[in-house]
Amino acid sequence: MIKINEPPINSQNSFKKPEWLKVKLNTSSNYSEMKDLMKKNSLHTVCEEARCPNIYECWNNRTATVMILGDTCTRSCGFCSVKTGKPLPVDYNEPERVAKLVQNLDLRHVVITSVDRDELKNDYGAKIWNETIKSIRNMVPSCTIEVLTPDFRGYTPALDLVFNARPNIFSHNIECVERISLDVRRQSNWKRSLEVLKYAVSQKMSTKTGMMVGLGETDEEVYETMYLVAKTGVEIFNIGQYLQPTKSNLSVKRFVHPDTFKDYEKYGYELGFKVVESGPLVRSSYHADSQARDFGLESHP
Repeated sequence: MIKINEPPINSQNSFKKPEWLKVKLNTSSNYSEMKDLMKKNSLHTVCEEARCPNIYECWNNRTATVMILGDTCTRSCGFCSVKTGKPLPVDYNEPERVAKLVQNLDLRHVVITSVDRDELKNDYGAKIWNETIKSIRNMVPSCTIEVLTPDFRGYTPALDLVFNARPNIFSHNIECVERISLDVRRQSNWKRSLEVLKYAVSQKMSTKTGMMVGLGETDEEVYETMYLVAKTGVEIFNIGQYLQPTKSNLSVKRFVHPDTFKDYEKYGYELGFKVVESGPLVRSSYHADSQARDFGLESHP
């Protein structure tokens, strides 16, 4: 077993992007159809907005992470390329459009995420989350639903609105190790995110989280974070390499070698996580459909 205070250090510190992080551009008719459907239904995806390196693979496989509540975030995290500012008013027809998209794509598993809507003081947008989950459940009952939510500022009634709709998987990202959290996402709170995960577990949700490496943390801190997350009862854990999406975002501090990601994965299973996805290109929703199957989830009747 890998000890918390003795993690293996075999990360590459060169700032030239290594071969294992180079993504082949490969579009197909599925990719084009996905892009057209998103545009036709006036929907956003985190795949596009966050410039995810896996967009070609995922869209070619007809999987995407739909981003609700608009494309403008009220926070400005250093790692994220989603635009920030004053969002447009809430679109209350959005849940039905998302459900129709899921139906048109004949999805078995869908991931829903959103921008932060801190200006919506009554529920931080949780009502739209609730209605989106219910709309998908009503229109496509065979589809399993995974949600990747903001922290809703730790407001329990907002979280309850999401939980009451009973998504198959609830996910909220810890994002990074605690020491650098204020630099990575200044308007968020690392301990609050951990409390959100604890609360989700206490409400009997199948719970998932993810984090990035390459932002200035040490391997020892990664192992410490994995240990703390495992103690909450979270069952699915994702960890991937941070890549700078634009020049205005935080720079990469190190490139972590694939062998180190294998060590992270091994340790995660030793801690008791049921599913661990660990690799340079792993993102929050990467292989989410296969993770759901590995987790043994079934859609609601």
